[in-house]
Amino acid sequence: MKVLVCFDGSPSVMEGVKCAVNALRLDIDYTLLYVLTERGIYESYKRIFREDLERIEALVGDVDSEKKAARRIFLDPLCAHMREQGLAVRAVVREGHAAEEILDEVREGHYDIVMLGAGHSFSASRLLVGSTVTEVMRNARTCVMVMHPARIHITEQHR
Repeated sequence: MKVLVCFDGSPSVMEGVKCAVNALRLDIDYTLLYVLTERGIYESYKRIFREDLERIEALVGDVDSEKKAARRIFLDPLCAHMREQGLAVRAVVREGHAAEEILDEVREGHYDIVMLGAGHSFSASRLLVGSTVTEVMRNARTCVMVMHPARIHITEQHR
């Protein structure tokens, strides 16, 4: 069985996966997926501030790719935690529209289950426009598991 875990870098998804680790089976192949969605903006800045970036690159040498940085920052800590628990896991970083990239990974990887985190709010505008979760649920031809953020209870001592 293959499981795709979509990770957006949020603490709620990180904690959700960590909580679920004890319930996860050892005989499953897990893939953690992070999608870089800001590429277009970065490319615009790169054109606008080309000379500044060239000076910075000359000072610090080759800069790691965004994919390598995303893997190191977002996926490696969670992969390490899962491996410590004896789980087989690999990390994948893709670039583009989040829902499209998740759906492409699901099709290419032939996953049995997709796990992804729900946002903190379900406003009317977000529901009308659609979210990544909604788009994946509508179009994935496999089981979709949605992790909602844990509710924080405010007690007297936390006020």
